[in-house]
This record gives sequence, C-alpha cells and structure tokens, in this order.
Amino acid sequence: MNDVKRSYAPEILITLVTGLAVGFVTGILLAPKSGKETRRDLVEKGEEFIEKSREGLEAAKVKLAEVGDIGKEFMEKSRESFHKAIKSVEDKADQAKEKVEKVIKKGKTTAKKVEDSLS
Repeated sequence: MNDVKRSYAPEILITLVTGLAVGFVTGILLAPKSGKETRRDLVEKGEEFIEKSREGLEAAKVKLAEVGDIGKEFMEKSRESFHKAIKSVEDKADQAKEKVEKVIKKGKTTAKKVEDSLS
C-alpha cells in the first residue's frame, strides 16, 4: 500500500468557496429589495467575492511556496544526516576490522610461540 498521506485541503477550499457563494446568492435573492437594487448588490458583492478569492489564492500560493521550501530544507537535512550516519558506520566498521586483524595477528604470533616452545 502507498503510505503517502493525501491532503484534502483543495477539496475543503472548493467546498467552502461554493458554500459561501451559494449562501451569498441565496441571501441576496431573498432580501426585500427591488430588482435593480438586488442586481446592483449582486454585482458589488460578486466583485468583492472575486477580490477576496484572489487574495485568498495569493495567500495560498505563498503558503504553498513556504511549505515547499520547508520540504526541500527537510529533505536536504535528512540527506546530510543519512550521509553522516553512513560515514559513521563505515568508520566504526573500519575500526572494528583493524581490531579484529590485530587480534588475529596476535593470535597467530602466540600460536607460533606455543608451537615453537612445544617442539
């Protein structure tokens, strides 16, 4: 299965905007005003709605860019940490190998001395 978490933000935003628009239009149409006043109000409120939507979209773009930057920074730090961890493991493995080689060499030398003393 795919462990990637899905963001529902776009769907929530679309639902919110749709709900606001429907509520707005319903409120205007049910208001006790003349047709001319209602049309003028619809145009004004529509323009306000469009402007607020643009502002919201711009704010969302800025936030998305910030999140993208944070994601890139996180990936870079993760990559650096991963490479440091690999280097550390390699260094420890090299140290362990050297110690094992010294023990083997010492063991061979000791075995040779014992063999010589028994002969």
